[in-house]
Amino acid sequence: MNNRIMKILKTAAAACVLAAGSISVAHAADVVIQSSGGSWQEAQDKALWAPAAKALGITYAQDTGQNWAEARAQVESGAITWDIIQISIAEEPLAKAAGILEKLDPTVFNKSDYALGTYTDYFVPNSNYATLIAWNKGTYGENGPKSAADFFDTKKFPGKRALWNQPGAMIEAAALALGTPRDKVYEFLSTEAGRKAAMDKIAELAPSVSVWWGSGAQAAQLVKDGEVDMIMTWGGRVVGAINDGANWAYTFNDAQLGTDGYSVLKGAPHRDAAMRFLKEMSKAQYQAHLPDGFATAPANLKAFDVAGYSPEVLATMASAPKNVPLQYAVDPAWWAKYGTWASEEYDKVRLGK
Repeated sequence: MNNRIMKILKTAAAACVLAAGSISVAHAADVVIQSSGGSWQEAQDKALWAPAAKALGITYAQDTGQNWAEARAQVESGAITWDIIQISIAEEPLAKAAGILEKLDPTVFNKSDYALGTYTDYFVPNSNYATLIAWNKGTYGENGPKSAADFFDTKKFPGKRALWNQPGAMIEAAALALGTPRDKVYEFLSTEAGRKAAMDKIAELAPSVSVWWGSGAQAAQLVKDGEVDMIMTWGGRVVGAINDGANWAYTFNDAQLGTDGYSVLKGAPHRDAAMRFLKEMSKAQYQAHLPDGFATAPANLKAFDVAGYSPEVLATMASAPKNVPLQYAVDPAWWAKYGTWASEEYDKVRLGK
């Protein structure tokens, strides 16, 4: 493990210890759940957590965090304050390999209610989303960058870019920009030459990246403020900003179709309560309401029958039938194998090392 990662983990561990006193109420709750904050966390709370807790007759506390390394720091320091963490399907193999996840009880969710590849024995999905390209209509009108190649083309589309400060979906977009077909992205990135070419492509774009955003809330604010001309970020954040008045547009073309969900931390203070809570909140009757407060798609397939979404709402969903063919699905196996390399090399480019 390199010095930078060690520093991040130690800093996060210290923060957790310092925060322990400030969330003492959380210890009095039956279960503590963590998510990434902002409108997405609010939507989860309203649709899933609050009604599930009421149905079970339990209390819960919530916290925010942006990276599973924070959860790792808690487990490794022994100062565990979270029971359930929000995590993506691409991050799950890394967290599992790090030994920080608890295997879920087999009764937590019915696998037949979910699409293959969206769940594991350590991860129950809650939603499907897209990491997509969006642009400022004040800069480009309707004719903004509608492909990864466009996003990386600074001559055809001059302007300020914003990329995530993590490599997920960013390195894949670079592979697409190099002309790789969507169904060959991970095959290309599984070669040393392909990985180098993709990272070189990001380095080539880096001078035009004015912001490396670190959270969904920050990405949404960049869109609302018009601080950049284009961004690669989560579709729900973009749609939310547009609904709030941002003059922006987006495309599902060349987007990454991903899955968010929950895992239970190894050594969780309230393990059994966490399993019961996950089982209840994963039901279709709750997931059907996630899109009420955030532009996302429920992972539980039965939720679509429960909700009966309108065509307008379906159009914003990454997993809607007409949007899926425009995207590629994230490959957790690739991230399990090359995730550490991607993080280290991406940081070198991002930080100009």
